[in-house]
Amino acid sequence: MTGNGPRYLFDPAALERNLSGFDDAARRAMVDDLLEELRERADAIAAAAGAGDREALALEAYALRSCAAICGASALIDLAGSLGDKGDNRPGRPLELAKVAKARVAETVRALELWRSGEMERRPEEC
Repeated sequence: MTGNGPRYLFDPAALERNLSGFDDAARRAMVDDLLEELRERADAIAAAAGAGDREALALEAYALRSCAAICGASALIDLAGSLGDKGDNRPGRPLELAKVAKARVAETVRALELWRSGEMERRPEEC
């Protein structure tokens, strides 16, 4: 699936660069960890926004941005930037952004899972 799919979900080339130099088992483990971390960050963002904790929201947004950078998910990086601004000062804005983050993370995770399954299927044939 390398090179296919909308760039806003993630950038396969960026992910490949970040995983280069690792063996297949390590690559699989790292992608699994990334998927789990993305899901956890989305849940933590929703919790922080729901609690009205702007500082926690900013910290979780920074963590989401770091995860998104690993796989080149530009829309998540931009969204994390908006959340990192402590969700704006409008009432309800942090909750809005948290819902968008949860949906975007879910889309990105699905795309990464599809990429991973295609990538793992191709690898044995390349040998």
